Amino acid sequence: MEWTYEQYVRRVIVVCAKELGQRVDVVARSPFALSLWSYHELMTMEEEERVRRLGERTDMAGMVAIAFHQPADLQKMEMRYLKAAGQLSHMMDNARERMKKMMQAHESVQPVTRGDTDG
Repeated sequence: MEWTYEQYVRRVIVVCAKELGQRVDVVARSPFALSLWSYHELMTMEEEERVRRLGERTDMAGMVAIAFHQPADLQKMEMRYLKAAGQLSHMMDNARERMKKMMQAHESVQPVTRGDTDG
């Protein structure tokens, strides 16, 4: 569909008003260069978000393929993603704390021998 100039101007004004939380008449009275710049920035951000989502879907598809064909490599990928996200050290600290508590609980339990039972 070929757009007329009028349709394009309306689209710019309405999208800017909607995305910026302004009334349409306020945006329509503001300098069109500002609206056009805002529209361009909004469309650029939308495109970047679209590319990011595509990347996430591609990563997910890759992980599913690895999980199916090479399950052992999935843990390596998980570690790589966690390191990149900055979450690995926090998760490792939590795991160490849980392990310490489990070891302490284990040490406090007395072993049961055949002579210690009441039955």
